[in-house]
Amino acid sequence: MKKWLFLILLFPLICVAQTYRYLGVEDGLSNRRVYCIQKDKTGYMWFLTHEGIDRYNGKEFKRYKLMDGDAEVNSLLNLNWLYIDQEGVLWEIGKKGKVFRYDQIHDCFSLVYKLPMESFSEQPDPVTYAWLDQNKHIWLCNKDTIFLYNTDTKQVTHIKNDISEEITDIEQIDESHFFIGTEMGIHYAQLENNALKLINCDKLESVKAQVSDLHFDKKIRKLFIGTFLRGIMVYDMNTKSVIRPDYNLKDISITRFKPLNDKELLIATDGGGVHKINMDTYQIVPEIVADYNSNCGMNGNSINDIFVDDEERIWLANYPIGITIQNNRYTSYKWIKHSIGNKQSLINDQVNAIIEDREGDLWFATNNGISFFNSKTGQWRSVLSAFEESQGNKSHIFLTICEVAPGIIWAGGYSSGAYQIDKKTFSVSYFMPPLYTHTNKRPDKYIRDIRTDMQGYIWSGGFYNLKRINLKTQEVRFYDGLNSITAIVEKDEKSMWIGSATGLCLLDKESGKFERIKLPVESSYIYSLYQAKNGSLYIGTSGSGLLIYDINKKLFTHYHTENCALISNNIYTILSDADKDIIMSTESGLTSFYPNEKKFYNWTKDMGLMTTHFNALSGTLRKNNKFILGSSDGAVEFDKDMKLPRSYSSKMIFSDFKLFYQTIYPGDEDSPLKASINDTKVLKLKYNQNRFSLQVSSINYDYPSNILYSWR
Repeated sequence: MKKWLFLILLFPLICVAQTYRYLGVEDGLSNRRVYCIQKDKTGYMWFLTHEGIDRYNGKEFKRYKLMDGDAEVNSLLNLNWLYIDQEGVLWEIGKKGKVFRYDQIHDCFSLVYKLPMESFSEQPDPVTYAWLDQNKHIWLCNKDTIFLYNTDTKQVTHIKNDISEEITDIEQIDESHFFIGTEMGIHYAQLENNALKLINCDKLESVKAQVSDLHFDKKIRKLFIGTFLRGIMVYDMNTKSVIRPDYNLKDISITRFKPLNDKELLIATDGGGVHKINMDTYQIVPEIVADYNSNCGMNGNSINDIFVDDEERIWLANYPIGITIQNNRYTSYKWIKHSIGNKQSLINDQVNAIIEDREGDLWFATNNGISFFNSKTGQWRSVLSAFEESQGNKSHIFLTICEVAPGIIWAGGYSSGAYQIDKKTFSVSYFMPPLYTHTNKRPDKYIRDIRTDMQGYIWSGGFYNLKRINLKTQEVRFYDGLNSITAIVEKDEKSMWIGSATGLCLLDKESGKFERIKLPVESSYIYSLYQAKNGSLYIGTSGSGLLIYDINKKLFTHYHTENCALISNNIYTILSDADKDIIMSTESGLTSFYPNEKKFYNWTKDMGLMTTHFNALSGTLRKNNKFILGSSDGAVEFDKDMKLPRSYSSKMIFSDFKLFYQTIYPGDEDSPLKASINDTKVLKLKYNQNRFSLQVSSINYDYPSNILYSWR
């Protein structure tokens, strides 16, 4: 049997590295409160939540029920700890003392042990702490007794709890020695001959604090102690001393330690986000903390658990959000959005056009007026919006914007003319080209694109006509035969590229004559144009993908979703810097095209891009070397040199093998399976076992939406 998995991946580009993804109940998570996170040997992520156990493959969640006979176990007293042993087996344990083991073959949890509740009639939650050690024992800790359940023999050993304190955490030092944290402090103990012997350790005994989490590093022989409101302490077994870091987290509770690398430890807190401690110098610094000024940053500080996987993702149990994933392999970006009632924000999230003026400030044409952002002061202003009483019932939708002279901004949209904004005074005037001519040209229905050429002329394209305007003399020239204009780009000092709803034309500026360029596609609607330094013209179409026109050879190169890794056939905006990398916005995300390699890499919502529905001719390359692109949900800004990983792992999974519509397991009568269907290398069926099926899925946490399957 062969497994075939074809992936179409496309990544974009950025320099700083922190992209966040958020998983909540709307994505399939059973509850926003997540207690534990684990990853099994197959690659699935497991979440123990307020409602039960969820398994996640990067795209879908599957919820598992815990059954005690015919009754579902869903009490909070049964949903407390989730562990994976050294053999990769998943265990769930609750405060009532019920132990569940995940049966991978049957894909369910089985109850393998439960404490005799008649012995704890006055204690509804007899287990204060449960833990899985390296000796194949599950510790069920009670204030008086510790029950050791052997996962191999299924035997239970009762050990007297001589500590006489409520145990909160345990760390194993070697085969028989342990650090045990309690609500009163920390102890050093030896488990030998079914007895727990306390060993005197003056320095540890002096630690009087409610211990919330422990982490022991065997290589450097240091114990990191997390407490409730008392910060962090470190016990060094080499020097037999207790160290208290200078910068400590004393006002918040430490919930979890997790190694980030050989030198650093992540610290999850309840209210302070995630910090990082250097295990040699004990320097503590914030690592992942909520950024409430960002629309796409960390979104909470109450962290119950952390899991760092082998692909550099950090999974956070983040209440009340659910799961937040930080991926350091991907890139950070700025998401600019409207804030309701806040004048110091973008006026509207539907961003139809963006420009940067000569002074480095930004202008946004939106569905509710024009926004101006002063890059030096960080201040916002807006004009021509519905929030201004003077605007009355006028249209506030603007589709294009252009700096036609230093400090003079023109904006066009659903009106016949253009609005002129003086940057210094923010005064607004209206310019209607037909009023400045002696012809009977009908007014334009709306203005799609406004550009300036190297001679200083203003070019305005609308539904009915194309115009060239001299700003100084206000002379207007109409170019007959050209209408439904969608994009304007200057080819050289003598000619202009004109894109329209009906195709592409090359216009001679002075004679007014134009040549229609026949496109090799059925859909000739043009969204965007970009001329490279070598003269090649990049043409973004509606429904036909990307065309590259070599004007010297009169040849087209056609890229679309069927012959390359383009994510969409609607190419809305095309930008570049040195032509080594072409950035394109689409309705499904951003695409980066490398002409020399002839390869595409995409940036999608799967990869942490929060807004993916971009708008036509909405974007620019700024002087600070950042691209900014407009979408239906704000604008995104990112570094022009960003680079994302171009490869990732994706694992295909076989499950639910059926013969004649009946699920078959290894060990069943006449079953052809010796192991699970996913672990089966060769499947031999009898001649009469000729009707079978199986379920195929994939584990992919980077780009699950673009996985294709093929069978032969």
